[in-house]
Amino acid sequence: MQTVEAIVSSKGQVTLPAAMRAKLGIQAGSHIHFELRGQELVIKPEVPMSAYYGMLKGYDLGDIEPEKEPDRTFE
Repeated sequence: MQTVEAIVSSKGQVTLPAAMRAKLGIQAGSHIHFELRGQELVIKPEVPMSAYYGMLKGYDLGDIEPEKEPDRTFE
């Protein structure tokens, strides 16, 4: 586990270390989540939807498409 010390500014801001930002893929404009676990603060980057693309490739998912509803007629 890597630990780094930072100082909180008068506005409540903290700079995330560059090496940690790079490792987690956090860039300007990235969304991050804060979670309190007892007396610990956990910071997690939001994973973009594009990261999930193709993750089920190769798995047999069977027929997961729902049945189509018959066309309706409106009078």
